[in-house]
Amino acid sequence: MPLFFVIPALLLLTSCTMLANRRVHRPDAAPPVAQAPRPFTVTDFRDRDSGYEMPEWVALWLEGGVQAVETLEAHEGRHVFVSRNQGSSLNALHQWAQWFTPELDFPRLAAARIEERFLSGVSRPDNVYGSFFVSLIRMASDAQWTGAVREDDFWLHRRFYPAENNGDEFAAPQNSFADGGFFFDGFLFSPLPEIEEVWEFLILVSIDRDLFASQLDTVFRSVSPNPPPTRDQVNAANRVIDTFFDGF
Repeated sequence: MPLFFVIPALLLLTSCTMLANRRVHRPDAAPPVAQAPRPFTVTDFRDRDSGYEMPEWVALWLEGGVQAVETLEAHEGRHVFVSRNQGSSLNALHQWAQWFTPELDFPRLAAARIEERFLSGVSRPDNVYGSFFVSLIRMASDAQWTGAVREDDFWLHRRFYPAENNGDEFAAPQNSFADGGFFFDGFLFSPLPEIEEVWEFLILVSIDRDLFASQLDTVFRSVSPNPPPTRDQVNAANRVIDTFFDGF
């Protein structure tokens, strides 16, 4: 469904003020280099002791995120969101999951996914989109989204390793003296890299694609940024909106 961000009043305001208050825009800093995902092993998950396997949607999410989960036939025509919480207490995570409801929590999931889309390849959204970006995320968080469904939930325990460790907790990293290496019997030894172990609780939520798109269109049209963004910032926002669902 096509989306349009119609802000003629903003364009009139910015066109009148840009000449009087012309600014020199420096090129935005290069976007940060994407970090490689940390290797991990799944050490436990729900019903493992009973011989059950991990659900397919969880395995796909671990491999490729929500886009991979959306490839399942059961989610045809739907957008998938996964609410994730982690901690050191599985009981606390159970309490969190018990109180999770799509009516109250989906706006946060939608806003986070929208924010991620606008931040793709951008290091300074305040420069690129101006006040529109903050207003958009606030509007998405406060919107009354409807139609989201809680489909499933699952918990697991993961052990994360540093990227250079490749899942082998006994592999010594290539550290220098500054990294804390020490000599013993003529050989340089390095401390083992830090390993993180966490419990995770995942809640699978989905919504009809057309319904989500129509509500998102309403959010876009309801944004009232203040101060008004410049013409360049309006154009930058419209470029994202026009191709919003490409790779969403």
